[in-house]
Amino acid sequence: MKKILIIHTGGTFGMTPIEPDEQLAPGNIQNQILQYIPEIQNLANIDVVIPFNLDSSNIGIREWEILSELVHTNIDNYEGFVVIHGTDTMVYTASALSFSLRNLRKPVVFTGSQRPLSKLRTDARFNLIDAVELATMAVPEVMIIFGQRILRGNRAKKISIINYNAFDSPNYPLLGEIGINISINYEYVLKPEDSYFHEKGFTKNLAVLSIYPSLNLNNYLPVLDSEINGIILRGFGAGHLPLVAPNWMDFLKKARDKNIMIFIGSHSRHGSVNLDLYESGKEAKDLGAIGLHTMTIEAAYVKLMRIFHQTTEPQKVIGRLHTSWAGEI
Repeated sequence: MKKILIIHTGGTFGMTPIEPDEQLAPGNIQNQILQYIPEIQNLANIDVVIPFNLDSSNIGIREWEILSELVHTNIDNYEGFVVIHGTDTMVYTASALSFSLRNLRKPVVFTGSQRPLSKLRTDARFNLIDAVELATMAVPEVMIIFGQRILRGNRAKKISIINYNAFDSPNYPLLGEIGINISINYEYVLKPEDSYFHEKGFTKNLAVLSIYPSLNLNNYLPVLDSEINGIILRGFGAGHLPLVAPNWMDFLKKARDKNIMIFIGSHSRHGSVNLDLYESGKEAKDLGAIGLHTMTIEAAYVKLMRIFHQTTEPQKVIGRLHTSWAGEI
C-alpha cells in the first residue's frame, strides 16, 4: 500500500465550534481525521503532520517555504502528498509550491472544505477521501481537488464562499473529475522532461492595484515611492486602462522613471490580456507595460515574487515570466 503524507495547515476543515456563539477555532485535527474518516487508511498508509495551524489569510512567504521544504525533504519517503489548507488563499500557496517544486514527479494535492469536518453536511469528508486517492495516482502536479473537480493549482481561482464547487479553472481545462471513478484528463497533465529540483526565495517587493472608473490617480502615487520592483495593474477587459480623467499613462510614465516594472492583468476571469487590441493597451505597451495573457492574477503575483527574488533586470524578468515553469501559461 502506498504511503501518503497529509499536511494540515489550518483553515475551516479542522475547526470546531466554541460555545456559546459557535465561533470557529482550530481543533485537534490529527485525531479528528482518523476518527471521522477512518476509511482513508484503506486507501494508503497515512502519516499526518501539522507544520502550523493558521487561518489561510495569515499564510504567506514563510509558510510557503516551510511547506515546500517539508515536501522536498520527504519526496523520496512518500508516493504523494495531501495539503489541507484554508480556501481563501489556497491558490496562492498551490502556485507557490508549483514554482518551488520544479519538474515534480509526484502528486501534491491541495484540498479543504467550506464546512468543518465536525459539522453536519460537511464537504470535508469527501474532499479528503478524493484527495488521498488522487495522491496515490501518477499525476505529477500541484493540484487542487474540491467539489469532485481536479484543477491545476496555479490555474485555479476561488469563485464562491457558499458553494461546494468553490474553485474554477477559467483558462485551462480541468485535469479531471470525480464520480463513481476518478477520471483524469491525462492529455492536460504536465509531463516533466527535466530533472526535479527545489527552489527557494520570494520577495515582498511587489504590489497589485485594481483600477476602477474615475479612480483618483493620487490614491496610488505613494506606492511609487515605496521599495517595490513591480506593480500588477488589474485593468478592464483585455487589459484596458483609462486614458481620460484620469489618464493612467501618467502613472505608467512615473513608474518607468522610477524603474518600476508594470504588468497588466484583468478584472475578467476568462480570456487573455492583449495589449495590442486597443489604443490604451498599445500606449501602455509602448511605455513598457507587460501583459499577463491568460495567467491568473494570483499565479502571476506569486511567480513575480519568485522572479524578483532572482533578478530585477527587466529583460530577464520578462523572459522568465513568459516561460512556463509549471503549466501556468
